[in-house]
Amino acid sequence: MDPLFDWMEAELGVRPVLYTSIFAGKQPQELVNAMERFLKKTDNWELTAIDAVTAAANSITIAFAVFRGRLDVEEAIKLVRLEEDLQVEKWGLVEGGHDVDMADLRVHISSAVAFLGLVKY
Repeated sequence: MDPLFDWMEAELGVRPVLYTSIFAGKQPQELVNAMERFLKKTDNWELTAIDAVTAAANSITIAFAVFRGRLDVEEAIKLVRLEEDLQVEKWGLVEGGHDVDMADLRVHISSAVAFLGLVKY
C-alpha cells in the first residue's frame, strides 16, 4: 500500500493513515477535505462509477486510484483481495465461496471501469 499512499499524497497533498486494527480510526481532516473537493469536481456519471468501485473495493482510495488511472482493474482486484488470497493460500479455496466472491468482485469493478470509460470520452 505504501506506493499507493505515496501517490495519493503526491496527488492530494495529504497522506492517508494506515490502520492495522479492525478498529480503524479517522483519516486526517485535510484528506477528507481533499477527497471532498475531488468528488465535487466529478459529474453524476463519474460519481456513480466511483461509488460502484468504492462499494466493491470497500475503499475510496482504490476507487480514486482507478479513476485517476493509477490502478487498472487487475491491480485494483489484487489489492482488494490481498488478505483473502493469503487466507486461501494458507487454508485453501472454499468452492462456491471464494471463487464466487472473486468473480463477483471482478464483475463489479470491471463494469464500473467500463462505464467510466464510456462516460469520460
